[in-house]
Amino acid sequence: MKQLHKKLAVMLLIFTLTVPLSCKKYDDGPWFSIYSKKERATGNWRFNRVREDGVDKTEEYATQSVNMLGNGDLYWAQGTYPNSWETYGIGGEWRFASNKEKIEMHFFSGVNNEFKLVWEIKRLAYGDMRLERHEGEKKIEWRLYTPY
Repeated sequence: MKQLHKKLAVMLLIFTLTVPLSCKKYDDGPWFSIYSKKERATGNWRFNRVREDGVDKTEEYATQSVNMLGNGDLYWAQGTYPNSWETYGIGGEWRFASNKEKIEMHFFSGVNNEFKLVWEIKRLAYGDMRLERHEGEKKIEWRLYTPY
């Protein structure tokens, strides 16, 4: 019986020491995840909600998706699943910035047309991502999900 108590005490000590290392980084969580931040950010993201200064713009994004690959490639797609895989629009690269508190999306559209979006990560859970950025005074919010 003493062996069991010692094992439980050791397991509790290990849990107590490791949980604070992986605790909540983003405003909306998650508190704990077994997936790395890169694994959680990777996916073909659909738009669940888009707001610009509080105005709902979700309908304008209904047939669009952002595909963030594990190798850092980024594609903006048009169309609905499963056809969205065949209708890629502009491509680019993505990466974490500011100690993984932000995501930079660098798009390449033609030879001389490049633009970068820098998003503050509000939530980064497996299948649920919330991003926010500002264009001057305008606040833009994306709530994304992966349906598959």
